[in-house]
Amino acid sequence: MNPPASPPAPKPHPPAPLFPLPQPRHAARLPAGLTPEDWQRLRQAAHVLPQVLHPDDLEEGSDEALERLGAIQIAKAAAGGRPSRWILPQHVAVALAQLQATPMANDLRPRLQARWQQLESMGLQREGLLFTRLCQQPLLLAHEGWRIELAHRVPVMEEPVWAFLRDGDLAALRQALGQMPPYSHGAELTLHLNHLVARSEAIGKDSQLAALLVRLQAECSVAMPFEDLKAALTRAQDRWEQAVGEQDRLASLGRELAFRGYPDSFETARQLGRRVTLYLGPPNSGKTYAAFEQLAQARSGAYLAPLRLLALEGRDRLVGRGVACSLLTGEESVPAENARVVSSTIEMADTREPVDVAVIDEAQMLFDPSRGWAWTQAICGVPARELIIIASAYAAPALERLLALCGERPERRVFERKQQVQLLGVPVPMAHLQAGDAVVAFSRRDVLMLRDQIAEAGHRVSVIYGALPPEVRRREAERFAVGASQVLVATDAIGMGLNLPIRRVLFSTLEKFDGVGDRSLSVSEVHQIAGRAGRYGLHDEGFVSVLKESEASSLKKLRELLPKEPRAPRDFKAPVAPNWTHVRTIAERMGVKKLYAVLSIFMQQLRLDDAHFAVAELEQMLGLAELLDQRAGALSLQQRFRYAQAPVDTRLPQLMEHYEAWATAHALTGQAGAPRFVDDVDEHARLDRMEQTLRLCTLWLWLDLRFPGSYGHVEAVLDLRSRLNDGIERQLKGRRPLWQRRGR
Repeated sequence: MNPPASPPAPKPHPPAPLFPLPQPRHAARLPAGLTPEDWQRLRQAAHVLPQVLHPDDLEEGSDEALERLGAIQIAKAAAGGRPSRWILPQHVAVALAQLQATPMANDLRPRLQARWQQLESMGLQREGLLFTRLCQQPLLLAHEGWRIELAHRVPVMEEPVWAFLRDGDLAALRQALGQMPPYSHGAELTLHLNHLVARSEAIGKDSQLAALLVRLQAECSVAMPFEDLKAALTRAQDRWEQAVGEQDRLASLGRELAFRGYPDSFETARQLGRRVTLYLGPPNSGKTYAAFEQLAQARSGAYLAPLRLLALEGRDRLVGRGVACSLLTGEESVPAENARVVSSTIEMADTREPVDVAVIDEAQMLFDPSRGWAWTQAICGVPARELIIIASAYAAPALERLLALCGERPERRVFERKQQVQLLGVPVPMAHLQAGDAVVAFSRRDVLMLRDQIAEAGHRVSVIYGALPPEVRRREAERFAVGASQVLVATDAIGMGLNLPIRRVLFSTLEKFDGVGDRSLSVSEVHQIAGRAGRYGLHDEGFVSVLKESEASSLKKLRELLPKEPRAPRDFKAPVAPNWTHVRTIAERMGVKKLYAVLSIFMQQLRLDDAHFAVAELEQMLGLAELLDQRAGALSLQQRFRYAQAPVDTRLPQLMEHYEAWATAHALTGQAGAPRFVDDVDEHARLDRMEQTLRLCTLWLWLDLRFPGSYGHVEAVLDLRSRLNDGIERQLKGRRPLWQRRGR
């Protein structure tokens, strides 16, 4: 009997590759003499090494572009948005030298970030694979000793930059860079500028030549290719000439539609010779208080707020100082007897009637892709003898460029925060919440879930989120301010203007849904929200951290974002939206009657002044225009245009159903019909139903203000709004759980 066969010997595992690579074929690109140990060190430090590339570093923005350059892939893209990582073969030795000089440690990332900031302060930046240096050169013109500071970029050798990132020796870097090289087209550009000024002198408007200098300087302060700069300067001179010359209305409208004369289309503002001051500083620095001090002394004035809530608060501030003040928002006009000031939302800015003082608040909202057009319009068009613009400091250069296009040079007034916000070293468990804490979430669902959990632990809770009407937000804020509630749970709605006695701001997450998908908070968002901690005069100090129940990486993300300075979007262009003049002129000239076609021409076919302006995001308006053309075509073009600007969230089917029905009835009969929702919901309904109905109230009142005689029933709608506000507040103050699984 044969012995049982022994099992086959296991096959030996193939040896692990000496150089683990996402793309094994890239092994041929590794430099000679590189050891596996060195490669492993480089892989582990790839997230901080300045020599490592991402696809976004290149203009094409793809892995394929890096592949064509012969780069070596270190890591593939990962879920959660982390991009792939690459390195050029010639930079492997440089990266290893970097690690030798700055070994991996907890302080390595902030140390390298500080050195990058030093490079940027010297005008050095990386553009793709090339380092460039921002240089300044004065150009002296023939007219009365005019001097223009020209900005231009020149390539620099990368070795001195890598050396500085290794050793931080600023003096050595300055020596290696040497003197700023002269602009290669300096003589030709000076000749061109002299020609433009001479052409302007010939018009005979010497008193307005100073505004031309400001416009030319605005163009020269942006580094751009020579031919583009010449064209931009010519356009600037054209705009100045058009502003002071007499031209027929046809040419004027043509320039307006192409944005090349956008600031000059606000004739009243241009004629006033406005004195403009930027009030710059972080939250809780007193800039808004100082602006209201000026406004309260004015013989006539306007406060322009980003939210209806802040317009209400602004009106109350002024009334509290004994200043009669009217209120104007999208849904209400509340005149005050003998009012000399109006507090309004930014979209309602009056660009016709001059005032002594106007205050534009939260002007960094200029960068908002959907609402920024309202700040562009107000900054260019508000006719105030003294204009105060309140903003975060990082927005100042963009604001100054926009004002320069108006021929205005603003002054800066910088406000410092009275006390700094300190980062707590550890997360805070929900069980250790204290009176004065604000917990931040980024959806209605999460706010209500946290509210229920914190209330179960015995705390009295106030809540603030976007779907709440302004009146309820104010009441919730007041409950927290007077100590009737101990903890505030809120969305980033607290980041804009509300005066709250918050001692600690605690993030429940560092991610938010922005209407398209989940994304990480930006540096400016973190600063705006964290800045609400430590209200001066209420708390001696402020703190910021995360909840222990948040994602494991939250504190690390917060630690990375908080030290960074917010930045304006790269290559920013001020957004502009169409007004009725644009719509009417396009319709007449192009022979079109449908609003959708007019707006499409505005967005896609008009030539813009691409260096400074861009069409605002109008996708929602386009969608509404198409609906109105189909269902309410009997309305005039102007009426359809007004409807298309309504505050209707197209993602909410119930709201859209009512909006469409009202517009259709208005087109057929001249009347929108009765607001049936007044009888469908009362103050005892579910929280989400009351919130939805309040949106209908807001929309009805907005439309009634623009179509007097077609809507009406205002008293019934206002009564329902008041009762729903009370009902929502009652539910929020109660102990019954409010969160329900109804999505975001």
